[in-house]
Amino acid sequence: MGMRKTCGAAMAAFACILAVATAAAAAAVPARIDWRSAHEFARGMRHVHLSLTVPRRMEADLVRVDMRTPGLRVAGSGRSPEWGKPMPDFRKSGIPIDVRRIKTGDFLAAHRRDGTNMVLAVNTSPWRPWTKPFTHKYGNMHNLTVSGGQVVSHSRKRTGMIVVSDDNKARVADALDDMEIPRTSIAHPGLLGTIMRGGAPTESAMLAGEKNLAPRTAIGTSADGRWLYILVVDGRQPEWSLGASMRDLADILKAAGAADAVNMDGGGSSTLVLWNAAEKRAETLNRHDAARSKYRPVAVSMGFYFDRPAARPSARSARKAAGSVRRRAPAIPGASPIRRTSP
Repeated sequence: MGMRKTCGAAMAAFACILAVATAAAAAAVPARIDWRSAHEFARGMRHVHLSLTVPRRMEADLVRVDMRTPGLRVAGSGRSPEWGKPMPDFRKSGIPIDVRRIKTGDFLAAHRRDGTNMVLAVNTSPWRPWTKPFTHKYGNMHNLTVSGGQVVSHSRKRTGMIVVSDDNKARVADALDDMEIPRTSIAHPGLLGTIMRGGAPTESAMLAGEKNLAPRTAIGTSADGRWLYILVVDGRQPEWSLGASMRDLADILKAAGAADAVNMDGGGSSTLVLWNAAEKRAETLNRHDAARSKYRPVAVSMGFYFDRPAARPSARSARKAAGSVRRRAPAIPGASPIRRTSP
């Protein structure tokens, strides 16, 4: 009898320990992300890496930008020098050239070569053509696109877009008035519309369910336009990250503090890059799948820079950011090098 009691107590204790261990291992999206403990890699910019197992395995990089930071500016991909000409490698459609495709890391590096103190860049809008062999040099945008107060594409289809005005107020909009264009730093359209409004997932995000899990890029804004949130989720890598749904993006951005959000271009386009001041090169935070979601040139990126040299991230800060990420994400043979390779 005594032995039975002892065994019963031992089994109960083991079950309790197992339950606690299981709960600890099951990492879900937190109710609220504590930005105070996040790493500040540049003035007004903080980064966190999320390793989630609920609802599935996901690895995500999330950045919060304080748009009220003194000296902060936003830049976007501009018109190609061949703007308006027919595409030389896609003549069948007759669509004109808007932009020349370039990798997001190269976008950041090019700005720095030109003397711009850009410290962060992310891919944004989808483009066409997107047909085999998928290597067209130029892109034509699906919706109205503005960079630096200049229209890059005149298309007027209505879809969600991320808009940053010249006074650095960020918002998610469905359209942009002509009178606003000269005072707009960037207006970059998303893909499949808005995914969150007023802190709640939109109907389209809810209906998407678990379909089409993929690498994703999404951008959110706070209700007052002060905070801009950038989310990139890795995907199509069973040993690392399975990908995200529209609802996943909305849930994570809500936890970050966003009120509104829009899904941007994903797949191999999804790229989040910061400037590594210690090694003087662009460094990719997220990880691309070498087989299905190769790191590709995109049509449009947006970058954040300072007009004051004092805002440059310190070498110590860059080493800390790069080192902490590398410890979480060891390289896997056959995959793209992670967080160490200049795009």
